[in-house]
Amino acid sequence: MANIQHFPKFSVVSSSVRIEIDLDSYVERFAEAQEWFGWRVLQDCQARMPIQTGSLRQRSHVEEGGRKVVFPGPYGRFQYGGKVMVDPDTGSPWARQGVKKVLTNRPLKYSDPAATDHWFEAAKAEYGTEWIDELRRMIGRR
Repeated sequence: MANIQHFPKFSVVSSSVRIEIDLDSYVERFAEAQEWFGWRVLQDCQARMPIQTGSLRQRSHVEEGGRKVVFPGPYGRFQYGGKVMVDPDTGSPWARQGVKKVLTNRPLKYSDPAATDHWFEAAKAEYGTEWIDELRRMIGRR
């Protein structure tokens, strides 16, 4: 039974409504879209990652059905930050064994002109709209 309150220029009807929506048809689409998205993010990021030896690009991967893109650290974290780290006593990037490096304000210099620090943000800025459009297409299709 509805509860109705009348006011000078409007009325408020309060009632309970039950809506059932079957989302089963979307479960597979969501999973496919998530997997695609993880691999696409990795691919677009790899094009901007430093490639001195190629190890970081080769070891980067997707986990958890596309929900997690991994850029292995601590090397990946160091490269992503884009700042030189040095031995605190010598100031050299070549730290002595067992010494924890400290961060400087000097930017890393990459040999690949396409490489950049914070490569996810760079990929997102360039491809974010494409990612969203493709995800919408994949999830919305029948």
